[in-house]
Amino acid sequence: MFNQYIGQYLLNKNKITADQLVEVMNYARSVRVKLGVLAINVGFMTAEQVEKVHQLQRVKDQRFGELAVDQGFLTNAQLESLLENQNCIEMGLSQALVDKKYLTFAQLEEILASYKVNHEGSKEQVQDIDTMGVDQAGKLVLDFAAAGEQGKIYQEYIALLQRNIMRFLDSDSLLGRNEPVGEVVHQWLVHQNIEGETNLFTGLAMDDATLLVIARKYSGEILPEIDELAKDSVAEFLNMVNGIFCVNASNQGMELDLQLQKIVHNQISPLKKGYSIPVTLSFGKIQVLLGLG
Repeated sequence: MFNQYIGQYLLNKNKITADQLVEVMNYARSVRVKLGVLAINVGFMTAEQVEKVHQLQRVKDQRFGELAVDQGFLTNAQLESLLENQNCIEMGLSQALVDKKYLTFAQLEEILASYKVNHEGSKEQVQDIDTMGVDQAGKLVLDFAAAGEQGKIYQEYIALLQRNIMRFLDSDSLLGRNEPVGEVVHQWLVHQNIEGETNLFTGLAMDDATLLVIARKYSGEILPEIDELAKDSVAEFLNMVNGIFCVNASNQGMELDLQLQKIVHNQISPLKKGYSIPVTLSFGKIQVLLGLG
């Protein structure tokens, strides 16, 4: 999960765009993490020392680790530890950011240090951040304080949605900060109302390409174009999430009913007051619309 959390952190701090993040998340799946990035992450070397070793490699035919030990930047024990962890996929995103030149070694060093301090969370959250689930991670990103008691329901809903996105659509999905919903024309919007002791509008907005990939992934079908099956598959994904949400609410003593899901094309959302939450996927982006139904 470290790749997702550091990616989330970069988005929240505006250090990288959503499009850049999608690019590096895809690239990170195949990248081999280099010793310099690993050394910076664990604090064995500074960015300046890593840069110096790279410069030396321009004139000396030696491996990074050998040069780092020769320069006194690493001990043999530290080098052995780094080599043992070189296949660690959890640092793939950091390596990809450097390879794609979206961050320098110095910027990466600063970001990793800042992330570990984690100014957005308590000391207890910082200690647990690499092992926390999406429920807790979402609380570091989303702010529904203005919604009062309804904010807790929004948090629970987004956590459930994110878990199901990761289960069925994309394990590398990342939440962005929630913003007040605006009058935006959405290429595609699937939405559904939940009614009962609380009323909830839920919607997923996306473009053509994202809708088609979601439909393929959720249905398991080969879908060459956006047809009724594709639209129904995306609508059914939302219906599945909302059905589980209603069951969970019932288990807590709150009775809710689902209304029929709808999907519209090139229209403004009927939700006039609520939140828009961006979710970055490895294959595109969606906007989650959430508010009082």
